[in-house]
Amino acid sequence: MPRIDRSVSRRSTIVQLAAVALSGIVPARSATKPAARQLSNPARFAGAFVNWGPRGREVTLQAWEKWLNQAPSSVVGVDFYGQTTWQDFFTVNWVPGFWKKLNPARNVVWSVPLTLKGTALKDVADGLHDAEFGAAAKAISEAQPKAIIRMGWEMNQPSMAWFAKDQEADYIRAFRRVVAIFRGHSSGLKYDWCPAWGLQGSPPDLAYPGDDVVDYIGLDVYDFKFEGSAAERWDRFYLKPAFGLQWHKEFATRHGKPMSYPAQFDCRALRRKTRCESVL
Repeated sequence: MPRIDRSVSRRSTIVQLAAVALSGIVPARSATKPAARQLSNPARFAGAFVNWGPRGREVTLQAWEKWLNQAPSSVVGVDFYGQTTWQDFFTVNWVPGFWKKLNPARNVVWSVPLTLKGTALKDVADGLHDAEFGAAAKAISEAQPKAIIRMGWEMNQPSMAWFAKDQEADYIRAFRRVVAIFRGHSSGLKYDWCPAWGLQGSPPDLAYPGDDVVDYIGLDVYDFKFEGSAAERWDRFYLKPAFGLQWHKEFATRHGKPMSYPAQFDCRALRRKTRCESVL
């Protein structure tokens, strides 16, 4: 299973319509699990991380809605909060409000880092950065009180600052602590726990923080080019490998959670460019 090249920037301004989609949050169904039966016929929706473009993100999202034949304001925006320094958690607090100003009816999926490079997960778990997460929670909840928080995503990916291998307990404590901070600002927020598909650098299920702090179980899937037919590639690299799509369905069913696919990338572009091309 190839690992994801994190030299690629997901925030590239080159891509005109870069979609990082919750492409139909879909139910994990089971004939024997009562929790799963309660998820029948849920709302399905899509989201997109888009370039600002010449006319701004809101206009670009409206173009996505038209292309997807979706109702106005039904496609959720996707954005990232506080990526570089801890001070960013305070200084970018205007961004959620700007989304609201553009369209008060537009909900947003916020990818929130669980820690930053140079800061141990244990420090977050022990409360040393409660103020920073409190600032993020306040800004997001005031602008989008029903936002989806995709926190500490791809924890099985070695390049992530919150890579959970050999510190799963600290990841879990940190995740649970930050959810509690966000819940203190809005009870309407939802939380997406989202590993990267495949084994990557560690088994993601060891870092599952618990059903009481997770609303969606996501999976980020990247379309690398492999040898063999499309059917062979699908079975070998996506559906049946450890922590692939079949695992995702079974794991979500076992926990009674809807599935999501927050990031879907066409990484065949890596063979000819320096970045992945994002697709819906």
